[in-house]
Amino acid sequence: MALVLIKYGINNPVEKLKIESAKDNDSVVLIQDGVYWNLQDLSSLTKANIYILKEDFLARGYKEDEANHKLIDYDGFIELVEKEEKFIG
Repeated sequence: MALVLIKYGINNPVEKLKIESAKDNDSVVLIQDGVYWNLQDLSSLTKANIYILKEDFLARGYKEDEANHKLIDYDGFIELVEKEEKFIG
């Protein structure tokens, strides 16, 4: 299991590769400008669990009901960091 952080927007090809490399039991967290990946169909890129950092999502003008994936707060993010064995950032 790995934690994959996506912090750049949809125009960054490396971020797409990171999402595609995530496996079934991995966790992908959209942070900073990575929250714009919420607009994409990520189920076609990965079977990993997708999370969005709520504070970054709201800071970019989105509303909670616009999230296509689970919103987590900073405490939830820290729990994922502590839980996952590997980290890809």
